[in-house]
Amino acid sequence: MKNKKKGKVIQMLSPENYIRQKARTLPLFECRVNNEWKETGLADIFIARKHTNGNITAGLYLVDLKCLGLKDANYWFNINENEYLDTLEHATQYMEMEKISYTLAHNIIFAGIEFADEYGFKPHKDFTSVVQFILEEDTEDIELLEIECGIGGKPAYVRGPLDDDAKAARVIAQLEKVAGPGNYNIIHNDEEWDEMDETDLERPPSDATFQFKVQLKNISKPPVWRRIVMPSSYTFYDFHVAIQIAFEWTDSHLFVFSPKGFGSSPAITESHGEYLDDWEENKLEANEVFLNEIFDTEKQKYTYIYDFGDTWEHTITLEKIVKGNAKFADCLDGKGKCPPEDCGGIWGYEQLKEILADKKHPEYKEHAEWLGLRKKDTWDPAEFDLKEIRQMMSDVFNELI
Repeated sequence: MKNKKKGKVIQMLSPENYIRQKARTLPLFECRVNNEWKETGLADIFIARKHTNGNITAGLYLVDLKCLGLKDANYWFNINENEYLDTLEHATQYMEMEKISYTLAHNIIFAGIEFADEYGFKPHKDFTSVVQFILEEDTEDIELLEIECGIGGKPAYVRGPLDDDAKAARVIAQLEKVAGPGNYNIIHNDEEWDEMDETDLERPPSDATFQFKVQLKNISKPPVWRRIVMPSSYTFYDFHVAIQIAFEWTDSHLFVFSPKGFGSSPAITESHGEYLDDWEENKLEANEVFLNEIFDTEKQKYTYIYDFGDTWEHTITLEKIVKGNAKFADCLDGKGKCPPEDCGGIWGYEQLKEILADKKHPEYKEHAEWLGLRKKDTWDPAEFDLKEIRQMMSDVFNELI
């Protein structure tokens, strides 16, 4: 038999890995920013690099210089120049853009990130995992320019059109905690906030408090659970907010309450949960259903699902019905650190724990950078700060209720 020659296998990098490993070696094509970024404190920045084949890889960075830093990030990989220009035109149709130097673009982005970090606001996850690698490394080789952040040096939260009441309350609670009373500003248009106040649902009187144990399914070593108390007259949307705070989720995905998970009815969700086609006739608005309309018996169980991609399923058990009305929602106890958002569900989290437990693991550096861990930081799956969660719960519900 003749020996067969083995052909060389060329492993193609995924777009994400190509950007992480090679984007910085591509020559710059252009940088653009909206021309009112100084006046508004909101910068939409495009940074584009050109491949040898003439195609473009570009990153989009939405920077809030007043408070929240790098709010959003996106990228386009290896698209032709006409596609890039069409994308640019579509993304910026409501603003005028101007070309700027890379140095200015870099300084705007990192000034926003550093200012936000002082108050505990982290860059968007897509920046940390991929889009930062379209930028040069933030070293002393980049000329340092003075970029004004905040207002008078103080953070100023501008509520965005997609920021719901819970998100706004969490930002304000964080500023209250880190900056301190009187050391931050809130900017909003009165019409929006008046409308928010008018939509608050009037609660019926309550003479009972529900004590729930909420536990993430299929996670152990350690398990992840929280003990939450709620006035029985609170809505399921309030319960959603309480769970998000107690577990330290980021409220970035859809959610649903139902008796036994997907396929069981009723599905208690939000109006934008139109993706729940299985329940079209049995969907209820979370802000219109009160807890005491569903829960009435101790040991009664229910299911809360958050993020329909990773599918974080929580088992809810009504442990106690206590006479008397609690002032507002609270977290009494718990165990275990919540998994990071978008880590790939239960399987992805178990793999992530294994990688982060070993700094010599070949994938440790990549995952640590994705999580925004600094050199001396560690990821402790048993970490649980009850005091901090209770303070956040108090701040948010005092603001909302």
